[in-house]
Parts: sequence; structure tokens; C-alpha cells
Amino acid sequence: MKIVCPSCRVPVAADDVNLSTGLAKCRTCNNVFRFDTEPELAAAPARKRPLSGKPDRVVMSEGNGELTIAYRWFSPKFIFLTFFCIFWDGILLVWYATALASGAWLMALFPVLHVAVGIGLTYWVLCGYVNTTTIRLDGSRMSVRHHPLPWPGNRDYAFAQVAQLYCEEKVSRGRNGVSCTYNLGALLHDGKRKTVISGADSPDLPLFLEQHAEAWMRITDVPVAGEFARQ
Repeated sequence: MKIVCPSCRVPVAADDVNLSTGLAKCRTCNNVFRFDTEPELAAAPARKRPLSGKPDRVVMSEGNGELTIAYRWFSPKFIFLTFFCIFWDGILLVWYATALASGAWLMALFPVLHVAVGIGLTYWVLCGYVNTTTIRLDGSRMSVRHHPLPWPGNRDYAFAQVAQLYCEEKVSRGRNGVSCTYNLGALLHDGKRKTVISGADSPDLPLFLEQHAEAWMRITDVPVAGEFARQ
């Protein structure tokens, strides 16, 4: 039986398990804990899941010792958001034209936060039309790049850092109801969780990426606390 650390959920080496005292020490986070009275600390066995189908906007290639998975950001929601940006930015342009024409500088300062929202949203929509995310895996590293327009989230992960990849559901509640987006997360050996990609409209993309990246990285797929489970 394997034992996992209750803090970081990383399997504990057999040399760090003391059967006589019921104590174990995690080398990853230095946590010392009892395992003899905690049956839930038994590591989950590897699971077999059906392969997720490749989403239409995903392009995958393999060669020269690398696996490359790329997907376009564009989806129909960006068409709706385009009209919303035109409406939002148009109101602000009329507001500032009126304020500057009348010399009402205080009036010009009033919607500063609305301008910031408009700029951010407009840039995101523009990225939605042209950007692609590329995940590249070689023999030791996974890189994530968003291009051609700059966007936060370009990262590199050494295989040795990553204990598991998993799909995570994010639920947002607002005036218009409940909406869900899906992220691909990485559980690191030090117990930290990092977001690899975010904002997918459905779980299909992160689940597809999880399965193929884990297979390439030779990670045994086991459940992760809090991950999205397809019904």
C-alpha cells in the first residue's frame, strides 16, 4: 500500500514510512503525520478513463522528440462580445466628445474605471479572434505560450515538478445566472497548484490536454481532490 501526504497529496517514499511508530515524513513538503489511523491516506490506484475526443479547434503534431498541441481561442462568444464592445466603447466616445466640447473636465474624469474596463475587454476580444495557445512537450519540459498578441500565462514546467494534471471547474454567479469555465491545472510535487490554461468554455479541451500531456510525461493518472469529474 502506498501512503500519500495529507498536505500535498504526493506519495511518500517507503524509506520515510515507519511502521513501528505509525509516522511518515513527506520529503516534498517536510510534513510529518500519522498514517496508521488515517485510511484515507492510502494512495488512489491508477484509473482507466476513456480517451477524450479531440476538440475541433485543436491541432496536434508529434515529431523530433516533441509533442505539440495548439488550439485557437476563437469561439462564437467573441462575436457577441464584439457587439457589446462596440456599444460600450461607443457610449464612452460620445461621453468624452461631449465633455471635451463643453470643457467639462470633471465630467471627463468620471468614467475612468469604465474606460479601463472597455480597454481590457476590447483587447481580450481582439485576442479571441487572433490568438492561439501552444503547449509543447519535449523530453523534460512542458511550455505554454499564447501568441501572437501578448497575454499573461506563458510558463514552463519541468516534468520533475508535476505530480498530476487535472481539469478544474470554475463557477461564476451573477445577475444573469450561473456560468462555468474550465481550467487545466497542475498539481506540483511541493503541493502547490498552478493554472496551465484557463477559461475554456467546456471541459473537453482541458480533459483532452490532461490525458495526452500526462501520457507524454509518463504520469500515472490518479484522482486529484477538487477536480472536475464528468458525469
